[in-house]
Amino acid sequence: MAEWYDKSCEDCGATIHVCTDWSNPPRFCKNCKAARAAKWYDKACEDCGATIRVCVDWDNPPRFCKSCKAARAGKWYEKPCEACGRAIRANRDWDCPPKFCESCKSAYASKHATCEHCGSSFVIPTGTQIKCMQNGWELPRKCLNCRELFRHRPFKTVRETTLLGTTVFRTYNSLGQLIAESQDETTIFGQERRRHQSQTGNTTGHTYAKKTLFGADYRETVRPDGSVKSRSVERTPLFGKKYTESTGGSSETKHETTTETTWTGKKYRKTE
Repeated sequence: MAEWYDKSCEDCGATIHVCTDWSNPPRFCKNCKAARAAKWYDKACEDCGATIRVCVDWDNPPRFCKSCKAARAGKWYEKPCEACGRAIRANRDWDCPPKFCESCKSAYASKHATCEHCGSSFVIPTGTQIKCMQNGWELPRKCLNCRELFRHRPFKTVRETTLLGTTVFRTYNSLGQLIAESQDETTIFGQERRRHQSQTGNTTGHTYAKKTLFGADYRETVRPDGSVKSRSVERTPLFGKKYTESTGGSSETKHETTTETTWTGKKYRKTE
């Protein structure tokens, strides 16, 4: 025979009359049940519009229904950091997924540098720094504009005269854009050299005539900070024309310069 007993409401403590035959005896009195029910409301899933039941007591109410949550979770995947190989979380909806983890982005944060050619300030991004590190290269010394100027080979160096009658050697790229201008001068110590300037008038270095320990002639170009930029020697092959071989840069790139003549008979130096 069923028996009745009293228990306390879990919210307010009021007495609830309960039967032992009930499989789910109430935990709250009628008033507390009504108060709890009033806290619930319906909102639409932000993706599909389906109804979601939400409680006003929740600090972070859901924005998406269960189906849309699962679909969104399926768009996430892991890819390796291109620098250290650590796993990075990426989403298939992103147009530009990250290439580097937060640790590598912090270690190789973008930095400002001064173009050694034109003197302007430019930014060396994280990706460029990491690529240089991986290949053992020096960081870029020129800004994007100057790198674009130097990209168009062959170069053509022409001897010209300024309005003041000074002899200068102007170098143009294959598009006819001025890259640099050089001029011979003598230092206060009587040393002869050739000063080089960018298209903006920034001094990029000086070239000096030198000799090796064995007496061979060569030319050395140094940057304004005194570091060696390049070295060049004259080469006379058994067959073909005489040329100047110059070597420089972090990759020790070699260039050959020959003397050419235009159809009008004017001589110029061609660098490839």
